[in-house]
Amino acid sequence: MTILVSLLGLILLVVIHELGHMLVAKALGVHVPEFGIGFGPAIFKKKFGKTVYSFRIILLGGFAKMEGMEGVASVEEETGERGPRSYLSKSAWRRAAIIFAGPFANLLAAVVIFFGVYMAGAPTGVTTEVEEVVPDSLATQVDLRPGDRLVSAYGEPVEDWSEFQGIMADRKIGDPVELVVERGGEDLELSGELGADPTNPDRAIVGIQPKATTVSGPIDALGEAVGRTIQVIGLFGWFVGQLVTGEVNFFDSVSSPIGVVSVSSTVASQGLLSFANLLAFISLNLAVFNLLPILPLDGGHLFFIAAEKVIGRPVRPETVGKVAAFGLALILMLFLFATYADVSKIVEGQPFIPEQRP
Repeated sequence: MTILVSLLGLILLVVIHELGHMLVAKALGVHVPEFGIGFGPAIFKKKFGKTVYSFRIILLGGFAKMEGMEGVASVEEETGERGPRSYLSKSAWRRAAIIFAGPFANLLAAVVIFFGVYMAGAPTGVTTEVEEVVPDSLATQVDLRPGDRLVSAYGEPVEDWSEFQGIMADRKIGDPVELVVERGGEDLELSGELGADPTNPDRAIVGIQPKATTVSGPIDALGEAVGRTIQVIGLFGWFVGQLVTGEVNFFDSVSSPIGVVSVSSTVASQGLLSFANLLAFISLNLAVFNLLPILPLDGGHLFFIAAEKVIGRPVRPETVGKVAAFGLALILMLFLFATYADVSKIVEGQPFIPEQRP
């Protein structure tokens, strides 16, 4: 059941992307003869207005077919025969708006999903205040209590929870711990030895859960949603940089639809909010990936529209066709490699998401 839910979630994100293209195309006077979900033979077709809406047998994407955009180097581009409702007859800025509308729809979807998640009570972050203490841990031995606020660890100031995690990250079971906490307006010095995590005997823990922060209303939730979206996009940029420099393993870091569905179904079993959070991340991933300057991705189309404005005329169809063929081959190679990586992980019993020590 969770696999079906994850598939439907991924299909929804693709539909949102293609809807973005279609709605802006129609608004700017471009005829959209068909909007399809999936590929292959059609299971269902229905015409509403001047557009046929279809549902196809292979649920691996979708499309918004636009007049004059059957291919990157289309017949209309070669002959100059462009109808008034053709994509190619529109100005550069209108074509750019139509192309950018797909990734923008995914960006907007991520903001909406994050907004809903935060309004539903999901934490926006954590504080340095202790909310819960793990039984039979260092925290209980040194009498850490709910309501205590971390001030320092090993003499280093603790301003937020991530700083505390960084200080404790390399500590091992049996290592001494020196903490200062605030309780009732007074600073208390506590010391002891790290114990083992009851769920993972090889991992050392202090044994405290921090208090989470939540939004105070819709405006706060919207601000957090926009901020989270910007943060995730920045993380994607950082990740791509790490891949290029070889600081992260490419084999462990890419996923095909097999891995995405597997991770999505696992997260879906953890609850609606966790699954919604993941969908927002995937939606942003789709947006950023599609903006890469590679044909046939949206970023490739935007690149050639920009090139057209720079050189003062459309790029030759033959050139665009060659670049598109190269880009398609590159994307296909990436897809095949990602599929091989995912199948290898399944055969070897490796997790799709590498485990990381806190």
